[in-house]
Amino acid sequence: MIAVVLDTNTLVSGLGFSGPPSVIVDAVLAGELMLVSSPPLPDELGRVPAHPKLAHVFDDPAAVTALLWSVADVVEPTSTLAAVADEPDNRVLEAAVEAGVDAVVTGDQGLLALGEFQGIPVISATKFLEWWADREPPAAE
Repeated sequence: MIAVVLDTNTLVSGLGFSGPPSVIVDAVLAGELMLVSSPPLPDELGRVPAHPKLAHVFDDPAAVTALLWSVADVVEPTSTLAAVADEPDNRVLEAAVEAGVDAVVTGDQGLLALGEFQGIPVISATKFLEWWADREPPAAE
């Protein structure tokens, strides 16, 4: 199964809006993709949907967060990274490296600028869906 770390912006977009991030989040919830996380990431996700600008989108941010993390494979990174300036983004990379995921999916320009990190692609939701489609086995006839 393909394992991914989804950055908070991708998760929020996927949970609250339609588009490529929602396709990915739906695939995670359906068990088609494995979501990998680490302990600091749910905390950030819990704060973002509660932001006043998003209050109209998420009636119960805690329930949204609980649902998502109930299906996540949570890893405990053994190393601390300082690869990018935005500290929360380093936590995303730590989880990805620790689990050896297939991709980090993000809309964050600082992470996307990496292109890849330690051999792990760092790509947008749209690029991930293209990449995933090319790797799916053909459907049975």
